[in-house]
Amino acid sequence: MQYPDDLKINNRVKLSNKNFKSCEKLYHGFDENDKDGDKIKFESIRFPDFSCNWSRFSKPYHVKFRENGKQTDGCYSFTVKTARYKNIATPVHDPITKIMYENYSHIEIRLLENNEDIFHEPQKGRKPKKSNTAKEKRREYRMNIVNKLKIEILPT
Repeated sequence: MQYPDDLKINNRVKLSNKNFKSCEKLYHGFDENDKDGDKIKFESIRFPDFSCNWSRFSKPYHVKFRENGKQTDGCYSFTVKTARYKNIATPVHDPITKIMYENYSHIEIRLLENNEDIFHEPQKGRKPKKSNTAKEKRREYRMNIVNKLKIEILPT
C-alpha cells in the first residue's frame, strides 16, 4: 500500500492547541491483543503521552502507516472533547518528521497540571505524579476513553 500524501509534512507548520475542535476525532491503532471480546482493554491505553492521528489530516486507515504499525491493525476513535475530559489532559499537535514515518496528523495526549487549561501545551515526557489520587484520576481518564471510543476498523 502506498504511503498516504495526507500524512506528509509538505512544509506545513505545527498547529497550536487552540486549533483543535471539540468534535474532531483522534484515531488510534490497535491489534487483536488490545481487545477483550468486543471492547478495548483498559490496559492498552498508554497514558500520558498517548499517540493518535488527528482526523483533520488523517483517515482511520492511516494508523497502519505508523512506526511499528501493521497492515492488519484496526483503528478506534474518540473526540477531542473526550481527550480533554475534566481538564486532565489535552491533545498536542506533534508532527513526526522521520522520513520513513512522516506524519503531519500525529498528536500526543499529554497530562495537564492542576493550574493548566486545555490550551496549554505540556512538554513531552512529563512524569505523572505518583499519589493515589493522581493514579485514580488517570485511571478514570482511561476508563472514560474506553467507554466513549468507537471502533472504526477491526483488526484482521
